Amino acid sequence: MLTSKLKIMFLSTAVFFSGCTSTVNIREYLPLPQDNREYSEIYLRGVFNWWEAEPDYQLIADDNGAYFVDVKLIADGQPYDFRFADDVYTSEDNCGAAAVTGKSVTVGQSVALHCDASSGNLKFMPSETGTYRFLIQPGIAPDLIIKKL
Repeated sequence: MLTSKLKIMFLSTAVFFSGCTSTVNIREYLPLPQDNREYSEIYLRGVFNWWEAEPDYQLIADDNGAYFVDVKLIADGQPYDFRFADDVYTSEDNCGAAAVTGKSVTVGQSVALHCDASSGNLKFMPSETGTYRFLIQPGIAPDLIIKKL
């Protein structure tokens, strides 16, 4: 007797909830902020270029919607401090580490960039001398990946 009541309750609950399912686009109700940065106006800035906004360190668009810059670095056992910023360090285009300055980045590691005036410097210590690609994948929190070329 008790099991029959439980079966009926279970079936009626399942029918009730199955009638309530639908696909909802949450972005209609809670829009996410858009990434409106003009990445082609952003530079890789660090100790290797005296923190200057130099044309050789300006981000370039690739065919996949990402942006990159290639840099020759020497593996001398010292980390390179760096960040990304436009030519005047505009707050929303000033991208680096979230909360903690000096976050270390390694080759192949994806790191979310924090873009505002409170962002800190990042650090990269190459394991060998060569050319490295600093690749940014745009998004709400843009991602950085460093690759050895």
